[in-house]
Amino acid sequence: MDEMEQFKEEFIQETREYIDAMNQQFIDLEKGDLQAVNEIFRLAHTIKGMAGFMGYKRVEELCHKLENVMGAVRDGKIQITSDIVDVLLSAIDLLEVLVDKIEEEGNDHQDISQVITELQRILKEDVKIETGGRQKTERIHEDEANIRINITLAEDCVMKSVRALLIIESLKEIGEIVGTVPDEDMMDSERFDGRFTVLMKADRLHDINEVLSKIGEIEKFEVEEIVSQNSKLESKEQVDAPNRKEKSDSSVQTKADIAPHPKKEKKIEFIRVSISQLDTIMNLVGELVINKGRLLQISSDYDIPELKEAVSIMDKIISNLQDEVMEMRMEKVERVFSKFPRMVRDLAKKLGKKVELIMEGLDTELDRTVLDQINDPLIHIVRNCVDHGIEYPDERKASGKSEVGKIRLSAWRDKNYIIIEIEDDGKGLDTEKIKKKAIEKGLISPDEAERMNEDDIKMLIFMPGFSTKEKASEISGRGVGMDVVKTTVEKLGGSVKLFSEKGKGTKIRIQLPPTVAIIKSLLIRVGNETYAIPISNVVEAIYVTSDSVKNIHGSEFLLVRGKLVPVFRLRDLFKINGSKSEKEVGIIVEKENEKYVLIADAITDQQEIVIKPLYGHLAKIKGFNGVTILGDGKVVPILDVSTLIGG
Repeated sequence: MDEMEQFKEEFIQETREYIDAMNQQFIDLEKGDLQAVNEIFRLAHTIKGMAGFMGYKRVEELCHKLENVMGAVRDGKIQITSDIVDVLLSAIDLLEVLVDKIEEEGNDHQDISQVITELQRILKEDVKIETGGRQKTERIHEDEANIRINITLAEDCVMKSVRALLIIESLKEIGEIVGTVPDEDMMDSERFDGRFTVLMKADRLHDINEVLSKIGEIEKFEVEEIVSQNSKLESKEQVDAPNRKEKSDSSVQTKADIAPHPKKEKKIEFIRVSISQLDTIMNLVGELVINKGRLLQISSDYDIPELKEAVSIMDKIISNLQDEVMEMRMEKVERVFSKFPRMVRDLAKKLGKKVELIMEGLDTELDRTVLDQINDPLIHIVRNCVDHGIEYPDERKASGKSEVGKIRLSAWRDKNYIIIEIEDDGKGLDTEKIKKKAIEKGLISPDEAERMNEDDIKMLIFMPGFSTKEKASEISGRGVGMDVVKTTVEKLGGSVKLFSEKGKGTKIRIQLPPTVAIIKSLLIRVGNETYAIPISNVVEAIYVTSDSVKNIHGSEFLLVRGKLVPVFRLRDLFKINGSKSEKEVGIIVEKENEKYVLIADAITDQQEIVIKPLYGHLAKIKGFNGVTILGDGKVVPILDVSTLIGG
C-alpha cells in the first residue's frame, strides 16, 4: 500500500468517527445544549483540513459551509430551530455519501449544490462567503485563556496541518480552546511549518502534558500558565517528545518536580491495526488453541516429565495470548448505540410522535463480530418501538401518560453474558390481536391458540411471516423481521426474552456471549459419535433412567422439579443405531423461555473449542452451528440448540 492510499484509509476512518460524533452533537444542540456548537465547529474544521490536504474539494467546501453556519450560531446571529437542524443533518448525510464515494471510487465527485444552497439560505448571505468573518470570531484574546501551549511538530511529519488539527481536537477534550497562532485556516496552507501556539482554558497542566505525550510526531511542546490580573504564573513545563534523541523519555521539569527522584509520566502509545489483521491473528490463535489441545493429549499419553512441563508452560502462554487477542477484539456497544439518537429523532419527527431515547451502559464491551451481527436486529427493534410501540401524543395524553414516549436502551455484563435491553413505555402487545393474526396467517390452529398462555402468544411475534400490520409501513418496511432478530441472536449462542403489558409498554431482553470465536462447551457422546454443545445454551445436566421418562400422548417428558419438560433423544434425531447406556445423561437447555431435555449417552469432557463455520450445502443443515477439532484430531459437530429442537 502506497503512502497516499494509507492516508486515504485513515481519512475515511477518522471522518466516519467524526460524522458519528456530529450526529450526536446535533441532537444535543436541538435539545438546547449550546456547548455542542464549539464541538461541531471543530469537528467540521478538522475534516475540512484533512480534506483540503487530500484534495477532496467538495468535502472541504461542505465542511467550510458547516463552519460558517456554526460560527453564526456561536455569534448569536442564528437561532437553532428543528428545521435548521434538519438541514444541518442533511449536510452530514451528504458528507457520509461523499466519504463512501471516496472509499469506492477514490474521489468525491458528487453534486452538493442543493445542500450548499440550503446552508446558504440559513446564512442569508451571498454564496461566495469569505472566511474573514469567522477568523474575526476566532481572534485570540489572551485575557480569555489561562494556559499557553507552544508546539513544534517533528521535522519529518508528512501531514503537518492535519496533525496540528488532530492535536487541537485532542486538547479540546480537557478544556476550552480560545484560539491558535497561526489561526486554523493558516494551518491549512502550504506555508505552515509545524510550529503553532494554542491558547486555552483548562484546570490542570498535568492533563495537558498527559494528552500531548501520547501523540506522535511532536518534536517539542511547552506548557505555561498565562500571567494576567486574575492569575499568577505558577509553573512552566518544557517537554521533549520521545523522538528527540537528546532526551531519553518524556521527562518533565517544573519547579515542583525538582527533587532527587522526579516522577516520570507513564506513556501509552497507540497504533492503528486493520480489522483484517485482527481477524487473521484471531484465526492463528484459534489454530494454536487446537494444537494446544493435541499437545495436552499427547503429554497425558506419555509419562515424560520434561514434555509435561514444557506443555504446561506453553498452555499458560497460549491462554494469556488468547486473552490478550480477545481483549483486542472487544469494542464498546457505544459504536452501535451512537446511531440510535439520530435515527429515533428522525423517525419520531416523520411520524409526528414525541420520543425520548435514554441510553445506558455505553462502555459495555462485546466482541467486534458479535457487535456487527447484532447491529441490524437492534435497529429493527428500536424502529419498531418508535413505529408500533410509542403512541401518538394525543393518545398518550388521553391515557394519562406524558406526551413524550420513552425508549430505554441499556447494556450491562451479567456473569458470563452481555445483556442488551430495549424497553418502551408505549401501548404494549395486544395478545388477542396477535392470536387472531397468527390464526389468519395459518401459523397456528384455533385449537393450539386456545391452549397457549399469554407468554406463548406474545412469543408468536418472533415467528417467520408474522405481522399485525395490514401493510408494511415506510418506517418498519419489510426485510428484517422479528424472526430474523431471534434467529440472529440464537446463532450467536444467545437468547431473546420478551416482557409486555398492554397499555404499559414492552421490554425485549437479549442475552449474548461476549465472544463467539472461542467458546466453552460440553462434549457429549451419542453412540460412538461425539458432539459439542455451547455452555451458554446449557442450564444443567442430570442423570436419566428409563423409568424417569414419561410417555404422554406419544411424546416423551421428564419430570424436573415438579414440571414436565419435553424430551429430545439425540440418538433418534441423528438416527444413530446401537445399544443405549443404562444411565443416560439429560442436558437441560432453554429456548424462548422454555426448557427442553436433550438425552445423550454420556458427557465426556468440558473444554474451550474453536468454532469452524460450515460452508455450502453443509451450512443449510439445521441443528448444527459449525465444527471444531479436538486435541486428538477428531472433527466434532457443534450443536445449534435453537434449530435442533424445532422452530
